[in-house]
Amino acid sequence: MATTTSGLVFHFPVGASPAKIPTLLRVLLYADSPVRKDSDLDQMALEQSTDSTRFIEARGLSEDILGLINKTKEELILTPRAQVILKKRESVQHDLLHYLFYVAWNPEEPTKNARSWFYSTICDNLWNMQEVVLDRDMRQSFTQQLSDQIVQEFKQVPGIERVSVGIQTMDGAREWLRNLAPAVIDTFGKKDEIFHRRVTCSAELFLLALSHSCQLGGSEIGMDVLLSSQKREAISRLCLLEPLQIDRMLDWVLPIFPQFVSQGTRTGSYGRFIRLHHFVAVEDFA
Repeated sequence: MATTTSGLVFHFPVGASPAKIPTLLRVLLYADSPVRKDSDLDQMALEQSTDSTRFIEARGLSEDILGLINKTKEELILTPRAQVILKKRESVQHDLLHYLFYVAWNPEEPTKNARSWFYSTICDNLWNMQEVVLDRDMRQSFTQQLSDQIVQEFKQVPGIERVSVGIQTMDGAREWLRNLAPAVIDTFGKKDEIFHRRVTCSAELFLLALSHSCQLGGSEIGMDVLLSSQKREAISRLCLLEPLQIDRMLDWVLPIFPQFVSQGTRTGSYGRFIRLHHFVAVEDFA
């Protein structure tokens, strides 16, 4: 398991599947009485679901990294972003969960939410490969690459040079990617899988990725922002999109969310400009 002597954990099990999270949230939403303990919510979800495997890992992610469940002194409650996710159709739910997991790690607090770094790094590396068969040989070399990246990124953490990333360590991330629609992982043959970029995603995910890239780049609200090659790549990575689809996606999203983003007022040979009216969060889709 990818765990350091300082307790820095990168591995997350297949049991932390995003498919379990909406079930957990619905169980908490419709509970007849306050749910006071984590273990009670886990048991209720198991009893009310056709899923026969435990919910503890998915619930842990929902609380600790995704910001979907809050603990008060009296009970567990849904956060506003959880309420938003529950109102969306399944494919959008998984896109929003992917976004929350991808962006949860902050380089200014590198030892917090390390699983988010691990997930986003796997996504980025696969995106770089464009299309790749996820067979055992590939996963073997891929996990070695991840080990090297971990040591480089977290070199200030004691014991990081002894971190072990096994071939099964990326299975949790593969499970998250399998739930995205349109798909980025397809099955062929009896059980072989292939990763590929996709040509579209939900309008919500695209807008979040656009806003996120602008915010990280220091863009100002209400001012024209050039969609530079760096921003286009960042958006494509986060959405797992083919970069050539960015303009088509933007043309689709602009009339859907005019309250958040509009076409820039500038034109010219430098490229395309947009104007954000405010930085967007999942809660804004309420």
